[in-house]
Amino acid sequence: MEIGIFAEADMASAFSFGIALPSLDLQRQWGRCNLLANYVAEYVAYQFPQREWAENLISTVTNEFLEAIALLAPPQSELFIRCFQLPTTLELELEHSLRPDLVTVYTSFLAELAGSLDEADYFALLTSTDRPAVAFNQFGLAMLVHDFSARIAARLDPQTRRICVRVSLPTGEIAA
Repeated sequence: MEIGIFAEADMASAFSFGIALPSLDLQRQWGRCNLLANYVAEYVAYQFPQREWAENLISTVTNEFLEAIALLAPPQSELFIRCFQLPTTLELELEHSLRPDLVTVYTSFLAELAGSLDEADYFALLTSTDRPAVAFNQFGLAMLVHDFSARIAARLDPQTRRICVRVSLPTGEIAA
């Protein structure tokens, strides 16, 4: 199942790196999401003219992405984060297993985000006092799309319930 535009990248010509880690590590030590986000930001931001701005933006986007995803994976599974740069975007991917109770609700939410998130939907999510029946950080992902002009795409293997979620951040936003 594919959500949004999940184009294959030529990794040989792209600046890229990847890190695998146990999901339980992030779930038990929540501060490690921020630590990993800062690492990604410092590793990537050197190439942008406004390095401090780039570090802050990349760190914020990566941290929100990690926090939105980390609790979705079963505790004994592995998360794999990949970062690569294309000519006009910085791509962040998180590949992980999904708990069975989240597959439908999570993929439906990602499909909504991959379509378009209008102002009314965003502010309804922002001001809602209702808690979703199946809890995950919906607002963090919506904020990436709304506030940072990011695009969301995902690819799910229904047999293994492994999903790869990609956030595409325009480099124009980073270099601004």
